Amino acid sequence: MKTSEQWLRDWVALDASIDTVADTLTMAGLEVDAVLDGGPDLDGVLVGVIQHCRPHPQADRLKLCRVDIGNATPLDIVCGAPNAREGLHVPVACVGATLPNGTRIKATEIRGEASSGMLCSASELDLSVDTSGLLELADSAQPGTPLADYLGLPDRVFDIDLTPNRGDCLSMRGIARELAVAFDKPMTGPEIEAVAAEGNERRAVTIEAPTRCAGYAARQVSDIDPEGATPVWMAERLRRAGVRRINLPVDIGNYVMLELGQPMHAFDADKLVGGIRVRMAEEGEQIVTLDGENVTLSAETLVIADDDGPVAIAGMIGGLRTAVNDSTRHVVFESACFTPAAVAGQGRRYKIHTDSLHRFERGVDPALHPVALERATALLVAESGGTPGPVVHSEGNAVWPEQRKIRLSFAHVARLLGQDIDRRWIEHALEALGIGLQDNDDTSLVAVPPSWRYDLQIEADLIEEIARVYGYDRLKTAAQCVSLPPVAADAGLAVARNADSVLRQRGYSEAITYSFVEPGLHAALTGGEEAVVLDNPISDQLVEMRRTLWASLLPSWAHNVRRQQSTVRLYERGLRFMPDDAAENGIGQRDTLAGLISGQAEPTHWDRVARPVDFFDIKADVEALFSGTSGRLTFVAARHAALHPGRSAEIYLDDTPVGWVGQLSPVFSKRYKNSELPYLFELDSSSLAVEAAVRFEPLSEQPTVRRDLAVVVAEKTPVASLVSAIESVNEAAIRSIEVFDLFRGEGLETGFKSVALGLIFQDKASTLTDEGVDTIITRVVAALAEQCDARIRGE
Repeated sequence: MKTSEQWLRDWVALDASIDTVADTLTMAGLEVDAVLDGGPDLDGVLVGVIQHCRPHPQADRLKLCRVDIGNATPLDIVCGAPNAREGLHVPVACVGATLPNGTRIKATEIRGEASSGMLCSASELDLSVDTSGLLELADSAQPGTPLADYLGLPDRVFDIDLTPNRGDCLSMRGIARELAVAFDKPMTGPEIEAVAAEGNERRAVTIEAPTRCAGYAARQVSDIDPEGATPVWMAERLRRAGVRRINLPVDIGNYVMLELGQPMHAFDADKLVGGIRVRMAEEGEQIVTLDGENVTLSAETLVIADDDGPVAIAGMIGGLRTAVNDSTRHVVFESACFTPAAVAGQGRRYKIHTDSLHRFERGVDPALHPVALERATALLVAESGGTPGPVVHSEGNAVWPEQRKIRLSFAHVARLLGQDIDRRWIEHALEALGIGLQDNDDTSLVAVPPSWRYDLQIEADLIEEIARVYGYDRLKTAAQCVSLPPVAADAGLAVARNADSVLRQRGYSEAITYSFVEPGLHAALTGGEEAVVLDNPISDQLVEMRRTLWASLLPSWAHNVRRQQSTVRLYERGLRFMPDDAAENGIGQRDTLAGLISGQAEPTHWDRVARPVDFFDIKADVEALFSGTSGRLTFVAARHAALHPGRSAEIYLDDTPVGWVGQLSPVFSKRYKNSELPYLFELDSSSLAVEAAVRFEPLSEQPTVRRDLAVVVAEKTPVASLVSAIESVNEAAIRSIEVFDLFRGEGLETGFKSVALGLIFQDKASTLTDEGVDTIITRVVAALAEQCDARIRGE
């Protein structure tokens, strides 16, 4: 928001220096990023009036002008501007002056005619980019007046960076209000009175989307002077605010927006067909905007329409069909209050951003639009005449269904700010901010926020206002003592710490990514399962809330691979989201841990052959995560939409499924340009919180016995089934089971494999005998035969 210092001081009479004003605004929460020059140095440029103007005898496009600059002797100046004419008041750069572009004015001859100065355009004075002709000044401008004095230069401009919650300060009135409060000065804005209707021309207004438009007012002003020009004082204020001049009705709308904060629009009444309707667009309906873009509208977009279709996208931009131009004689001004929800996300949808949209997204005072309409009408009539018709006003649903009331406790103010603040000062400060006070007593009061403050909702908001106005630099600092009662440990924190430790020791790096993801990748990873779609996405590629963290990790992996980082180990702990009617807002959330590995299993070394990661590497990582939990961890071969059909497994803790592990499916090879596809895992974090009870068990002094078994089983039989069968014998003497060999080939039938198992036996109290171990082996062989149809190899 660019704000002229001179204009600001017109609202609030301040003796403070510009640096003090800038510091005060910043401390009030309106951060001044920079203080800019409001205009160029125009030393030597005066106001002049062309007394005589005739064609140059030696050049068709040049004119000989005699110009009065307030001296006894007029100047003879050769000029080529098409709008040079007798009686025109213009800027005159006298001999010796230096223009902002570095041109030094000298007395010279042009085609045999003496020229003692230069008549200037706005572009030559660095006041705009307009090069179409001389800068036309008002007839009231006195010849000989320094142009800088006439334009109100020099001036400084505050470049203010506003936070999104302070949409009320996107105007001169809003910033002046803050300064008036900070300096405890009165604010004196323009007096705005109702303009009496002199004609009967009116446009019917209908609000068909009352939840999105709180109010809409329109007024026709007929028979204006099409040649009415934007006054210099207004053009200068627009220029210093960074707003381009267009024509008088449009400039007045922009000026009122800067002055009061109410966006407005002007229609050419002769181009409007019938009445005005505020309605939702029809799907596929089209409008050509003021900048010439053909926009296809969504049914979620609010529009202003006449009987022939949309004439504006509500709160955003007008349409070209009803645009005001230099020949417009009848203007319809419109002023409305669209709710922030009505326009949220529409700018990104259509890739359009305007000053109006910027304000409506943050909330415009719902009581302001009738006032702004009167102000715009008065300015238009004053500058171009015309006959104002009656105001036609229609109301939708109120922005706030009932009056907002917030109870403020003085004790809470002292507690949160760390010191007592005089109650009378608090009341004075709140009233200065426009906040109404009710039900005052010794301990509290009830505050009624003004219509322009959308951000005041709870008591803490009021306390923040008190601190802001009081001055953060005046608040005392002191060490605070807080009593913290003991509470039960958060299992989630313990899981996070343990997972971080385990995975980092195994070479993983933590990734922190967005929770919203690209829909195409997400659908492929989830098999097209229903996802939560964002109403207001930050980009076209991030429109869905993730059901799987893989949708976030894979782009991070691909980013690294494209930069020759083939060996990647990433993990992330975050939330997954899925539609759930039983959950709050219909969105279920699940805390999840996911990981990804690719590249080499071990760092490159001269004495070992490089080996790429495989399923068993990531399986070992998952097992390490569960090493401190209770329950039996098993991996069951299963199919998943995102995983390789033969290299994937569902993870169970006891009988509960807790996640998946496997290699990314080959269907993603084209997407990732045939890179070696990574291995992934994903787990419910809650499954890692089931900690095993730790009990001390003394080491046995008895010797161990090892027996090896080679069994033949069908190829499809998982090795895990063999281990489970042995464990089902439930023999305490079996201390461990390990698989040390796998054989296929000569000597075995087709479709069979040989698995070698090593069993370690140990008794806690006595030495095992061969007979005792043989008895256990017999039971083990029987269990393997019964449960896995296994036989001892060679028998």
